Amino acid sequence: MDFETEVKSIKVKRGEVLQGAGDISKKAFRVESGCLKSYVLDSSGKEHIIQFAPENWLISDMASFFNQEPSKIFIEAIEDSSLQVFSHDAYSDLEKLNDRFILEMNHKLRNSLIASNKRLIALLCATAEQRYIEFTQTYPMLVQRLPLKLIASYIGITPEYLSEIRRKLAGK
Repeated sequence: MDFETEVKSIKVKRGEVLQGAGDISKKAFRVESGCLKSYVLDSSGKEHIIQFAPENWLISDMASFFNQEPSKIFIEAIEDSSLQVFSHDAYSDLEKLNDRFILEMNHKLRNSLIASNKRLIALLCATAEQRYIEFTQTYPMLVQRLPLKLIASYIGITPEYLSEIRRKLAGK
């Protein structure tokens, strides 16, 4: 059986949770249209966004997906979305994967790792304004699509402070 015949296309509604914390990730998702987010909840129930996945991005809890350990993250649709779903079992059988698919997934995983590293460095070293600018460079297609509260959560500030930053940058 060819790997590509095992890829499923699905549609999900805004607010649908595709993976919960504690679940073992059996799927990775490539967004064809729409947008997903991954996030964690702290002990007080506050949401901290880890990643957005707009069109052509890949999203999963990679540690859980590849190591088959319980996930620490949630994955949720923040817009109605069309997705391609890759199962862990199909992905793990390397003999089923063709070179084009391996190269494409390598490219997407590399870009995801680069974006994660940039974000980690920004969270550790950058000002809130610099983190917002980095967000706009990483996700230019989401700046107008997402509510301020989601962007603020991603960069680690309040929506009110994000509004101040946006006003300041618009005045430059």
